[in-house]
Amino acid sequence: MMRRLVRGLAIAATLGAGAACHRGPPPEPFTVLAGSELKDLEPYLEQIRKQTGVEVRFQYSGTLAGIDRLNAGETFDAVWFSHAKYLVLSDAGRNRVKAEERIMLSPVVLGIKASKARAFGWVHGADVTWAGIAARVKSGELHYAMTNPTASNSGFSAVIGVAAALSRTAGALTETDINTEALRDFFRGQALTAGSSGWLAESYERDQDRLDGMINYESILLSLNRSGRLHEPLVLVYPREGIVTADYPLVLLNADRRSAYDRLVAYLKSPDFQRTLMTATFRRPVNPDVPLDASFPRDLIVELAFPSRLAVVDRVLESYLSEQRRPAHSFFLLDVSGSMKGPRLDQLQRALYTLAGDDSSLTGRFAQFQPREVVSVLTFSDRIQDRREFTLGTGPQPAATRVAVRQYVGGLQANGGTAIFSSLEETYQAALAARRADPDRYVSIVLMTDGESNQGASLDDFRSFVTSLPPEARDIRVFPIIFGEADRRQLDAIAALTGGRVFEGNSARLASVFKEIRGYQ
Repeated sequence: MMRRLVRGLAIAATLGAGAACHRGPPPEPFTVLAGSELKDLEPYLEQIRKQTGVEVRFQYSGTLAGIDRLNAGETFDAVWFSHAKYLVLSDAGRNRVKAEERIMLSPVVLGIKASKARAFGWVHGADVTWAGIAARVKSGELHYAMTNPTASNSGFSAVIGVAAALSRTAGALTETDINTEALRDFFRGQALTAGSSGWLAESYERDQDRLDGMINYESILLSLNRSGRLHEPLVLVYPREGIVTADYPLVLLNADRRSAYDRLVAYLKSPDFQRTLMTATFRRPVNPDVPLDASFPRDLIVELAFPSRLAVVDRVLESYLSEQRRPAHSFFLLDVSGSMKGPRLDQLQRALYTLAGDDSSLTGRFAQFQPREVVSVLTFSDRIQDRREFTLGTGPQPAATRVAVRQYVGGLQANGGTAIFSSLEETYQAALAARRADPDRYVSIVLMTDGESNQGASLDDFRSFVTSLPPEARDIRVFPIIFGEADRRQLDAIAALTGGRVFEGNSARLASVFKEIRGYQ
């Protein structure tokens, strides 16, 4: 009791000092580079400001993209991702960190449909292992959704956790412990990928009838179960070997903002706000004085050891992309109509050079065309002008193929009108043929255009084409990029019809947009 009283008085004193400091001119906003899943805290920012005198201002990024931004010289007062492990494993990252406090917890677990859980016997405290899950995948009984680990924190945590659980060691993972064959069996069941945890959950809702479950934050899975939008609830599985828990540390980078940071941390960890986090966002409290409510499973959680070296983490990610996950067949449908002449075509070429290996940044390395991948580049104006297919293969072939892609892209020229829907339908048919020829590949289409369709088929024609397909043929997603004077209404409709997502190419460098899209392929 005395310990709680002392803690409460300390928090009150800290917050009281914050209110006193807030007299006079308002302080500068406290800038935070944060994971996109923290958007659910935005409704509480005004409450936080009133209680602490700290105006928090978020910018959003994935962990690896955020580290690239820091390395490029962008400055923030703090970063707030689901974990800080990748940041602090490097010397440069450790030197940036001035303070670090865990704020809330969310394990990354498997949510499986209740009917499947019953069929597998994974209910009522069953002893489930990652190896057992992999066996169900290998037998073709389990297909799940999971984010791309190089783009999203939940996928990152999942891959590290599964690699550790299926390794040949009980300690921290090393390069020699990575069990590539077992991981390949496990990731063969990944039937849906994404660049963000939130978009993955939305896509799971859309495609839930063809999927058996999803690997994601416990908080997102619990929220989905509470939403009423699922045809059947998800049973949360906490494998016996262990999992990786997101502990959401708020990491101070700017030592001059220590006072604001301390007030912010004190309030975020206060019992009242911890209860708010738990009930509103389904994240577990770190404050021991706040007990878990009935929403959370009482399964014993075993925490897996996180790799202690950055080289091991990078090797896990590289192995996932090049050896373990289902290989991709990525279609790029590119507008080379007359309006693309000049600087716009230059931007497009530079963006494709980035994917062909010209970007040595952290995200550039992981976004480049990967071994085993097939890349089809189709150019269009008033019709499909050209189609080239590049097979990355393995061994020395990927590097040579990336050179061939760069050479091809360097020769692109712009001319003619804009027939988006005729060209897209032709590309979709090619994508369907590619999947029939190789069903194990994950097939997607990127559409980049800078104008409104003014020739050929219409939006209604494309809608009729898609809706006439059998349900199993409608899951090839199209990811349109708005560029120049592209018609947002048309591109939004394409994304909605195919379950894709629209990307904004006018407010960000086209190369950055193409890198971001790679998280969805």
